[in-house]
Amino acid sequence: MSVSYIPVKTKMLLWGKAAGRCQYKGCNKCLYEDGLTKAEFNTAYIAHIVADKPNGPRGDAIRSDQLKHSLSNLMLMCDAHHRLIDKVDVAGHPESVLLAMKKAHEDRMALISGISEDMASEIVIYKANIGKHSPVLTYEALSPFLLPTHYPAQKRAIDLGLANSPFRDKDARFWAVEEENLVTQFNEQIRPKLRSGNTTHFSIFAFAPMPLLMKLGVLINDIQRVKLHQPVRTPATWNLTDELSDIKYVIKRPRKKHSKVALNISLSATINDKRITDVLGDDCSIYTITIKEPFNDFLKTKKTLDEFSIAIRKLFDAIKSKYNAQTPLHIFPAMPVTTAIELGRVWMPKADMPLVIYDENTANSGFFEALQIINK
Repeated sequence: MSVSYIPVKTKMLLWGKAAGRCQYKGCNKCLYEDGLTKAEFNTAYIAHIVADKPNGPRGDAIRSDQLKHSLSNLMLMCDAHHRLIDKVDVAGHPESVLLAMKKAHEDRMALISGISEDMASEIVIYKANIGKHSPVLTYEALSPFLLPTHYPAQKRAIDLGLANSPFRDKDARFWAVEEENLVTQFNEQIRPKLRSGNTTHFSIFAFAPMPLLMKLGVLINDIQRVKLHQPVRTPATWNLTDELSDIKYVIKRPRKKHSKVALNISLSATINDKRITDVLGDDCSIYTITIKEPFNDFLKTKKTLDEFSIAIRKLFDAIKSKYNAQTPLHIFPAMPVTTAIELGRVWMPKADMPLVIYDENTANSGFFEALQIINK
């Protein structure tokens, strides 16, 4: 623990660089209010990286006196972590480790505070059961993925999901209940913000069966300032990169026109046409959008998503030119989260063919009709 006097100016500079939060890696505790009562008071400690006395933690016969008032040698900390580095585990916290923590924290605070005030974004979460799994999406885990272009508009997310749903996607009732809840939550939580004109940007984080993601896309169709966040497995992130894309979409058209028409979306996996005709019968024309090597983690760049949006819009138009706006288009999807939402976004309610969307579940022995999206 320090014994020297720290000048007020240095304290103020440290508080500013730390943004009033503990600089110990992974803590980030607010040091100007009580976490439980929210009463405002100073709970911060100022820790020396190199102790201000040679016999102190990380002390040095020469440098301790040189650095005792230096901003570069001071960290803002909560009581627990101040004690940890100076008493409980001094050996585990050498100078190099603490300097790295300080730099990372101050760089992050500078990045966040440097974002323009008009770049607030509402975090929107949507999740629904997938098979036996219930996705977990939280504000705390997702909010860092807004940086560096946006910051959270509020200290919570707008959650459109049905909490603790007992239904699974193999159940017939699941789809009706989830669709009704999604529409209701969207109308109650999103539309008032749109009408007020106070919200200008939404960041969408979703993990749900494909048909419901397409329905979400239809709902956000006319919202201009939206960023879709894609769950990427490797490297683990929710952000697509700005890099160029080497993914090319391949469109396959049927040789003959039948009374029924289907769209095979084989992006994250390959769907054999027979799995579609097993459902619809042989009197079916099948269009396909795919890539050279479908796999579940191919979507990593914004460019790849943008090109999908263009490709699917053109494909909708091409199919409609062969049929009419009243003919149902049967959708069989194997695709990433954001492409499913984007498909719903580019679908035009008053002009495009109605969509009959299928989901695959081994419990139901293959594809089955999940929900419909009709034109009005």
